[in-house]
Amino acid sequence: MTDDLGAVLDRLDAWLEGNAPADHAALNPPATQEDIDAIASRRFLLHPDLVAWLKRHDGVTATKGRNGPGVILPQGFILNAASVMCGGQRALEEAIAEWVDENESEDPELRDIYDGVYGYAFHVRWVPIATDITGGKLIVDHRDGDRFGNVLYGLQAGDNEGPVKVWDSLSHMFKDLLVALTEGTEIRLPGYADPLAPRLVDSDGQAFVRWE
Repeated sequence: MTDDLGAVLDRLDAWLEGNAPADHAALNPPATQEDIDAIASRRFLLHPDLVAWLKRHDGVTATKGRNGPGVILPQGFILNAASVMCGGQRALEEAIAEWVDENESEDPELRDIYDGVYGYAFHVRWVPIATDITGGKLIVDHRDGDRFGNVLYGLQAGDNEGPVKVWDSLSHMFKDLLVALTEGTEIRLPGYADPLAPRLVDSDGQAFVRWE
């Protein structure tokens, strides 16, 4: 899977450099191994696709907001740096602790229902890889079994249900992104009314992708 992802990221980098140079310039250099290791801090195994992505780019720096360069995913999702992923994972842990404190006295079995997904919305093995303007997140699932490596969408403000699977893996996500960029096809995320397609716009003489 990771070898395949490497080839996809090679093509994605090349396409952005040749067609959307402002987006390409917004891609961060590789994350340090220390920052990658800190995400899970030896408590669970990071999916190889996530490691491969961070070793290529430590997220993006979108300096002009969610409609400017660097927002290569639809719906204004900005790809997180490893340090932000780490902070997001820890925030989910804190949310779990708060939720259990508030609810466990009512039912001691609440720890064990929803397969560890407390209050429908939190799990210690979810790693947020991108965030939108509403607080919604794309998450790499690190639970065991067939879910390992799935990309989920959810956790936006006001959610009362857990995230839903959008892609089987980061490889699948970046493949769909590459196809959309190169062929102009649409991507639709759950929770949004309409699919969006990419088009190139200009910023200070350098093109970047905008989803419309």
